[in-house]
This record gives sequence, C-alpha cells and structure tokens, in this order.
Amino acid sequence: MAITVKTFTVSNDMLTISVDVEVGAGQVVSEFLLWNEATYKDPAKAIDISSLLAGTGNTEIFTITAAQAGLTKFTGLYFAQITSNDPLTAIVATASLTQYYNIQAALVANVDLSCLNCNDNLNNALLLDLYITGLQGSLIVGRFQDAISFLSKIKILNTNAECDTCSELSPVVSSAGNIVSVGVIDCILTVV
Repeated sequence: MAITVKTFTVSNDMLTISVDVEVGAGQVVSEFLLWNEATYKDPAKAIDISSLLAGTGNTEIFTITAAQAGLTKFTGLYFAQITSNDPLTAIVATASLTQYYNIQAALVANVDLSCLNCNDNLNNALLLDLYITGLQGSLIVGRFQDAISFLSKIKILNTNAECDTCSELSPVVSSAGNIVSVGVIDCILTVV
C-alpha cells in the first residue's frame, strides 16, 4: 500500500504545519522526520516529530508547532519523510510563500509607471514572480533540490527588502500621474 499525504501545509502565520497522512489498512505511520532547506536529507539534522504520532490506526492527523520543531516560525521550505511499518517511505514538502508575496506586492505597489524600462521595482517584482513560480513548479513535480535553489535566490531579494509593513501598502503615484488600485469585493478581484 502507498502512503497518502492529504495535508502537509504551513499556516499563513507560519506558526504551525498541519499534517494528515493515511497508510494502508493494518499499517501505521512509524516515523516522521522534518528538515528545512538547509538541512534537507541530512540524517544528523533531522527533527524527529514521531512523538506526535498516535500510532493507533492507519490515519494520522496532527499539528506541528514551530516550538515543537525548535523554531520560532516556519519560514522557508520544510520537508517531511514519512515512514510506515510496511516499510514504505514518502517525502513531501511545504512552504508558506506569504512573506514573499508581501515583498512582491511592495515592489509592484512602488512601480513607477512613467519609466518601466528603468524601474528596479518592476524588474525585481518580475524576477521574484519567476522564482516563486519556479519554486512552486519544482515542489509539485518533486524536484526538491531545484526548489531549494530557487528559494536561495528569493532570499537574496528578501534580505534587500524592508517589509515589516507590507500588508499596509498604499499605491504610489508615479511621476506620470498614473495610479493603479485593486480591491476584493465579495471575493471577486476588481480594478479601480
């Protein structure tokens, strides 16, 4: 039987990871190891989360807190190696990209529409979008080393951005007098 991972997701506040795993009938999940992008597949640096397993059935549903993993927040990529007593093993990955979308929003909000050819914010926003898309695609197809590489490039942009207030962005009026605003009304994106 296979290991089916129904949920392995970092919360938007990056404080928890939700897990929902199912193994074949009569089997149990016997081990759950966690890595980040810097420690991926290093057995000596794996965080053993197996103590959170109930071990009473073929389904495991639990939440990992950042504190349980010895962290303050789940920033970056996180990989789990899930092993059943069959023994089968599956490796899955997750990441909260909210922090990077906030940076992208800040860059786009400050695009000077009067000079698109000479605009660092536009170029950085486009580059960041390419890396985020590449990271997502790599995770979907299981190319975890590529995802790690893309994240390292994203972090370069992240270290150059001061973004404590990215969630409180206001549009910037360019020197050409253009202003672009968007809003969400009843879950439908609208352009004003």
